[in-house]
Amino acid sequence: MLLREQIANRKKHWVRAVTACNSKCLFCLDADTPRNVYLEEDEVKAELLRGREELDADKVIISGGEASLHPLFPEFIRYAKEIGYDRVQTVTNGTQYASKDFYERCVQAGLGEITFSLHGHTPELHDYLTQTPDCFKKLMKALIRCVRDPRVITNVDVVINKQNVGVLDKIVELAISVGVTEFDLLHVIPQSNAYRNREEMFYDVREHLPVLQKVFRLNRHPRFYIWTNRFPVSYLEGLEDLIQDPHKMLDEVNGRRFQVRRYLDEGNQLDCREPDRCKHCFIEPFCNTVDNVVKAQNEDDWDNWWVGNLEDVAKAPHPLPYGCQRIGFKINSLADIQWDAITPGVSVCVRPEGADPLPGETVPGTQFIAHLPNQLDLWLSGTLPTDVSVRIELNRQTAEWMLEHREMVEQHIERVHIHQPSHEKLNSAVALDVRNPKSFFEALALPVSVSGLPACMTPGAQLVDDPKDLKADIFDSETGRLDIRPLARYHVENRYRGKSVRCADCRVNDRCEGIQINMIRDQGLRLAEPLETGEWADSAHEQLMRRWPQPPPRVHDGRSAQPVADSLPGFAKPDTAPHDPLAVIAKQVELKKRKRAERRAKSKAQLEQA
Repeated sequence: MLLREQIANRKKHWVRAVTACNSKCLFCLDADTPRNVYLEEDEVKAELLRGREELDADKVIISGGEASLHPLFPEFIRYAKEIGYDRVQTVTNGTQYASKDFYERCVQAGLGEITFSLHGHTPELHDYLTQTPDCFKKLMKALIRCVRDPRVITNVDVVINKQNVGVLDKIVELAISVGVTEFDLLHVIPQSNAYRNREEMFYDVREHLPVLQKVFRLNRHPRFYIWTNRFPVSYLEGLEDLIQDPHKMLDEVNGRRFQVRRYLDEGNQLDCREPDRCKHCFIEPFCNTVDNVVKAQNEDDWDNWWVGNLEDVAKAPHPLPYGCQRIGFKINSLADIQWDAITPGVSVCVRPEGADPLPGETVPGTQFIAHLPNQLDLWLSGTLPTDVSVRIELNRQTAEWMLEHREMVEQHIERVHIHQPSHEKLNSAVALDVRNPKSFFEALALPVSVSGLPACMTPGAQLVDDPKDLKADIFDSETGRLDIRPLARYHVENRYRGKSVRCADCRVNDRCEGIQINMIRDQGLRLAEPLETGEWADSAHEQLMRRWPQPPPRVHDGRSAQPVADSLPGFAKPDTAPHDPLAVIAKQVELKKRKRAERRAKSKAQLEQA
């Protein structure tokens, strides 16, 4: 799994060359994008260059529509290689590559990886789903040519939908028979054509688990690589290694960045925001995170303004924004803090790298974050200073210490808060997380405040909210507005969670966010044990009902959109969000068409008068 994560996190950049396509797939996610737009050469090349210079990507995917339709497609490939991309990839319906001359021009220009979209094992099924006669025949001709070419990496993607899910194994078998060994299996999501044709596209995953799992298990064979794309986490119990890398969310959000920007700056909700869609959507959890962040801004409900390091403290706005009462930062040694330099009325939340005794001087409301056992030795061995609390990051070392020094934890139980941190990368979860946290809390047997874990994994605890840490780097330094990519990364790092299908039977399911995604990828969905009966099920239910008399609102339940939040102090109110360049181009194309039609009509009228 760590190797797969390394592959998935290779820095790559998606560049759209066209919105035109010579297929009309029933599940197409881009059909609502302005069609038949061929981006100008300088625009495509500028975006290719941005991927190298700003994103440091060494792989680029030139996409569409059907990117091969652009008359300058081979030139874009050549340019990408010239500016330093190690690999150029495209995703295609394969029809253009049935021409040997076109195929050779692209490969000689530097095209190194081709992903063919194969959606049926027969011409009838594939051509029906693509709504394109002879598409299957051309694709198979191109696919076989490419598989035989050692210069090119060849793989296949399949959009799994109601029409082909029952024969998914047959589709994969066909591709294997001609030499394909790598597959990307995409779960249909409710966008564009896929939603309009939902009666034909959406399916009950549970009904088809046998065939899905048959194909998924190919990943156990050393010859094959199976990737899932947008597939629901809850149905991958026992196959957690196939859970899509959470960073894919960054690409998904980037593809909708102009809609997200309009929501943040103008309050215009995403075009797709409908409960019937959202319950099927891969990015619905991200939309909930956005709403929760903005809601907390509007209600001044954040606690800690997290700046990063001590030298950044002086850059913090005064007063702290959005209700924050503490300024948070990391530091090497507690001795480095100059307490008299802290702004009056502001407290601190500090995470030291080393182990130092707590200072005799603090400011009211200070919170210290412990992540090492020797920090706990020093801090909890005596009396905590007045109005000071300790947040303990749960990891294998701190867990072992707490079990050995249970009486110290109990002594300070009113001012100790155990938090399970989330991890952006799987290797951190593997290295740090407690194995089976439920066993730890059963052994600790204390009603200590706990956050970051579902109730089923924290028996006997007092269930509290996650720390309300608002990171300064989530905001754009020039506008004071939430920045979309850091916001998406915040979701991946802190709020991306999942559940088992079995969680539907849990009494607190509608008040539970689930297990952090990399803990699932590391230890499996088996950690989820639905609370149905028993003393802890009763206690957890009572606690969470008290915390949320009504279940927390979610987008898929029809949650209302949030009002626009203010910018950071000192910055202007949000202006009109930038327009999607594709929409601008489409309007220009439409205007040109209308003018041509008007000229033709005028010429026709003049001829008739003559």
